[in-house]
Amino acid sequence: MVVIPAGSFMMGSPEDEAGRFQDEGPQRRVMISAFSAGRNEVTRDEYEVCVSAGACAPVKDDGFGGGSRPVTLVSFNDATKYVSWLSVQTGKAYRLLSEAEWEYAARAGTTTAYWWGEQADRGFANYGTDQCCMGYASGADAWVNTAPAGSFPANAFGLHDMHGNVWEFVDDCYAQYSATGQPLDGSVFRRETCAFRVFRGGSWNYDPRYLRSAYRSWTSPSNRTVHLGFRVARAL
Repeated sequence: MVVIPAGSFMMGSPEDEAGRFQDEGPQRRVMISAFSAGRNEVTRDEYEVCVSAGACAPVKDDGFGGGSRPVTLVSFNDATKYVSWLSVQTGKAYRLLSEAEWEYAARAGTTTAYWWGEQADRGFANYGTDQCCMGYASGADAWVNTAPAGSFPANAFGLHDMHGNVWEFVDDCYAQYSATGQPLDGSVFRRETCAFRVFRGGSWNYDPRYLRSAYRSWTSPSNRTVHLGFRVARAL
């Protein structure tokens, strides 16, 4: 776990950012309290401990090698079971990141499209072909599918793979940024009926547009795919 310091940031993308989608705006200033986040995405080995304990459902083999590679084929519901189990085992309050916390942590004090700059770079992230959606290996990005945890440089907060490798579920219900009730304090956006959960960060088989810090996507809480995983957070 890495301590993410308190601060504020402009959430979303400016209107002139290349590749921008409409639901990335309008930008708004959000305050974030300090919290801890997983240095890496939860790995297959880490998730299997929960499976062995009988607290998490078994997941199918994605064929990518397992071990220290991020767990995939887990749903939002699976992720919440994992953090509940981890909380019981450790006596500490583990959870998923909120969407605002995730973007704040991914940016790590930057305002560019990616934490390292405005252009995608395979020296910093594992992602797919320039046109969606196939895995691709080139240079430092030597993996057609998922890369082992920690294979790429960490951002200024000490977090690896905030861009690429696997998408990461966050705890929020999906809504347009302009929707009434979007929080400005870094907390989770909730609805009485939550049909879709947000995921962030891009993955090994998506093109650079989807890796940007501001990009948002969503799916049903029960959906499982080979490009979806998660990262844990913990209250301080």
